[in-house]
Amino acid sequence: MDINRLNEFIVLATHLNYSKAANQLYLTQPALSRHIHDLENTLDAQLFIRDTHNVYLTPIGELFFQEAKEIVNRYQHALDLVKEASSNTTGQLTIGFLGAAVQPFLSHFVTTFAATHPQIKLTFQCNDIDTLTKNLNEDAIDIAFVTHVDRSFFSGLESETILTDRLMAVVNPAHPLAQKTSLSLQDLSGIPIIAFSQQTNPLAHDFHKQLFKKANAHYNIARETPNMETAFFFASINEGIFIIPSHLKFMAAGLCVLPLEDESCSIALNLVWKKHSPNPSIPIFKKEFNTFIQSDEYSQNT
Repeated sequence: MDINRLNEFIVLATHLNYSKAANQLYLTQPALSRHIHDLENTLDAQLFIRDTHNVYLTPIGELFFQEAKEIVNRYQHALDLVKEASSNTTGQLTIGFLGAAVQPFLSHFVTTFAATHPQIKLTFQCNDIDTLTKNLNEDAIDIAFVTHVDRSFFSGLESETILTDRLMAVVNPAHPLAQKTSLSLQDLSGIPIIAFSQQTNPLAHDFHKQLFKKANAHYNIARETPNMETAFFFASINEGIFIIPSHLKFMAAGLCVLPLEDESCSIALNLVWKKHSPNPSIPIFKKEFNTFIQSDEYSQNT
């Protein structure tokens, strides 16, 4: 089957208008109509219903529309890979990340990327958000995975939100609130909280403090911790409740993880890079990563 015929079908199925589709494809309407008729004969199925005013997809056409888009996307992706693999260009990419924030999927994606793009050498840097942002601006790293609630923090950088994550409360099973199915910040008002240290993680510390303030809830810090591992330990001995993004709940083995109901309780995971970076490996990495996060592999590793 001619890939061009599939593309013509996709354009017509998108517009449901022969005139608009033909103009986009630089074809005459009779030529487009003939090509669609040939495609229907090849498939032995009617894809469109036509009357004097409108064009509609048949149920079979709707089904074929989804499959055709997938086929064309895979075909283009294969062409890109072959073109890249046959070129003599090499590259290097230094990736920054926040450790546990991307552990559920980064290692799996990087393994796949390295196998399909062996000509791009990957190096890594795990650091706090301030250092990663500084190193991006100073070209010490090329691209980074970071979490932050305010995109204006990335001034001078390009950023793309990978996902917006709900915040959740990590609760010891012996805690009275563990019997609930969800919590609000008002439920946590005055309850002992395990917080990130102001010295080691000021952004997370201040963000959680502001969440409670906006909800008119008392932020009662029982313990300050320098890292996530220590916070989970204190939660495991019932020293307080710890707040995490939902994609880190895999770390809370043996503890209850309850969603926070407040609309403000969310945080973005962002892919960030320097504006106008000359590194040609960055768009390749971004394109492959965007393909990955839409795949079944991503859902299985988060």
